[in-house]
Amino acid sequence: MNKTIFRSVLVSCIIVMVFSLAVTLAFLNSYFINIEFENLRAQTELMAQAIDQLGMSYFDSFDSSVYRITWVGSDGDVIYDTDAEQSEMENHLDRPEIQDAAQHGHGEDRRLSDTLSRETLYSAVRISDGSVVRLSVTQASVFRITVGVIPYMLVVLVLATLLCTFISRRISRRIIDPLNNLDLDNPLENETYEELSPLLVRIDNQNRQIEKQIDTIRHRQKEFNAITDNMREGMVILNSGDLIVSINASAMKLFGGGAGIIGKNILVLERSPEFMNAMKEVKEKGRSEYFFERNGFVNRLIANQIQDDNKKVLGTCILIVDETEKVLSEGMRREFSANVSHELKTPLHSILASSELLMNNLVKDEDKATFISRIHSEAEHLVTLVEDIIRLSQLDETDDFPREEVDCAAIVESVVEALQSSAESHSVTLEKDVDEISMQGVQRLFYEIVYNLTDNAIRYNREGGWVRISLHRQDGRIVLRVSDSGIGIPKEHFARIFERFYRVDPSHSRSTGGTGLGLSIVKHASQILGGGLSFESEEGEGSTFTVSFPDGRA
Repeated sequence: MNKTIFRSVLVSCIIVMVFSLAVTLAFLNSYFINIEFENLRAQTELMAQAIDQLGMSYFDSFDSSVYRITWVGSDGDVIYDTDAEQSEMENHLDRPEIQDAAQHGHGEDRRLSDTLSRETLYSAVRISDGSVVRLSVTQASVFRITVGVIPYMLVVLVLATLLCTFISRRISRRIIDPLNNLDLDNPLENETYEELSPLLVRIDNQNRQIEKQIDTIRHRQKEFNAITDNMREGMVILNSGDLIVSINASAMKLFGGGAGIIGKNILVLERSPEFMNAMKEVKEKGRSEYFFERNGFVNRLIANQIQDDNKKVLGTCILIVDETEKVLSEGMRREFSANVSHELKTPLHSILASSELLMNNLVKDEDKATFISRIHSEAEHLVTLVEDIIRLSQLDETDDFPREEVDCAAIVESVVEALQSSAESHSVTLEKDVDEISMQGVQRLFYEIVYNLTDNAIRYNREGGWVRISLHRQDGRIVLRVSDSGIGIPKEHFARIFERFYRVDPSHSRSTGGTGLGLSIVKHASQILGGGLSFESEEGEGSTFTVSFPDGRA
């Protein structure tokens, strides 16, 4: 804008200057010509009077290098001329100044030479006999004068242009400085040109609207960031050029990006062939999806195009969902189904085989009692297995059990009574060290925990061994411990002992009648009650399982 004003002022000054110079020259030329005509008219009248009185004798003593005198008769023929022979001169009756003088007593005219370099001024006066005396003077023309003063005019123009440049720059700065110093954040507080007031008022209104919109955008951005940062799923939003517009904490943790990743290309984060193929596919088809494994987790990446109402592509939204639990659950479900099928088939086949032998009278009378006992034993094992599967399924389906006051000591006492005969049959001594403790929980689940831990301790013990159950308050929690002097657990099995149907020694489990679901039930029941489960074991020296529950009294 400064340059525009400067150029406009400079051009205007130059135009005015040139125009003023031209007008001045024209005015001066007209002024001096009028003066010259007045002098020439006075001289003509004087000479006309002298010629009228003296006649031709006047020219005997006339000598002038400035003026030319022509005496023209009433018929237009030249009577006398100071610069030429009258006989050689043409008739002058057609000359304008001669005609005016003959008719009105005085006439004037000016004529340029063919080269425009000189012009001649004529003044004619009629005398008493009707003849006309004409006086003329020749001088340089305006064109020639102008050509002559061009060098001086150029010097003046250059100096004037420099002066105009200086003045234009000063003027443009004085005009622009108030505009450059405008406080657009507070437009109504500016002291500037009155003509800018409507504009400043409008800017102030726009500033208020923009502030409201910015506040709304910031609020929505905070809400969006709060939502996305608390998502377990990773989310990345790209613009149409695949530059990162937004990325939440989960995605940064997964891909290893930082705060400075905004505005960079997505390939800075991930360049795997699968990802690049997915980005290519989403541009072609509008959607892409694939699974990948990273840091021990199975993730599903879903990429969708973002389009406006006119189907114009604005960018891409990438969602990364952790499918690890689902994949593991599906694997566990398949494994569970296979194990259930296997565990159910084994006793059923034994029952079916024994019953067929009995039906077909292929068993000796003295052996029938053995086969009947085997059928009964397998049927009991089958019932126990089904009951454990039902319990575990119930624990999987819901953790919303009604809470009640649980008398922990009474439940431990009932478990000891229920398993006393089993302990005697395995030659195992049951011991208990229990305080009178109650807590808010689920009585049936607490019973399942104590029963299964104690039952396992009996089954996997040695003859003459012991099982000790303790229940105390410790460090603000209710701690249940079940220790035994049994066979222990090898360290290589520690990670899997709570898996369903997992057995450290399948042959020993089969002989003791275990289902492989006891510790899984303990794990799920402890989680529902908010308990922490841990164990210590040394192969050949026994094991200790500890479950700590929150104490409602604490």
